[in-house]
Amino acid sequence: MAAGTPYDDALEAADRAEQRERRRAGDVRQLTHGGRQLPDGRDVHERLWKKLENGVSVWIVNGRLVRSVFDIDFTEGGHDYVYEFVPQNEVWIDDAIVEDERPYVLLHELHERNRMAGGWAYNKAHAESSRVEYRCRHHPDELHEALAAEGWA
Repeated sequence: MAAGTPYDDALEAADRAEQRERRRAGDVRQLTHGGRQLPDGRDVHERLWKKLENGVSVWIVNGRLVRSVFDIDFTEGGHDYVYEFVPQNEVWIDDAIVEDERPYVLLHELHERNRMAGGWAYNKAHAESSRVEYRCRHHPDELHEALAAEGWA
């Protein structure tokens, strides 16, 4: 960019370079072992955090593998209504997120998923979830109640 390359072009070039390095590191081979052509999202599960009463499973996942194999821009978390590689009825939390941050990311993802399950578009659900997350980050005494409202009992 300092040499005049537009941001979008520089971002694409950086992503290509990062993808080459990730392939070189062997991450893709880890998820396509046994002759499989396509990786399976379940192979990035590190541990089940909790299974909710509504049937949704919240997983701590290997974020490095998610970024290497599925989406280089994956950060913090996601769910099946946004990412086609996340199995149905799953919410993923990146294992790179420090323990103290995870409940806030969880709140965001559960809130967003619940709104999208109710028919909301991603942009609207994401914007509201960001506001709810921001509120709880500044009023942590409200976090437990907010999580409970999203099914985390």
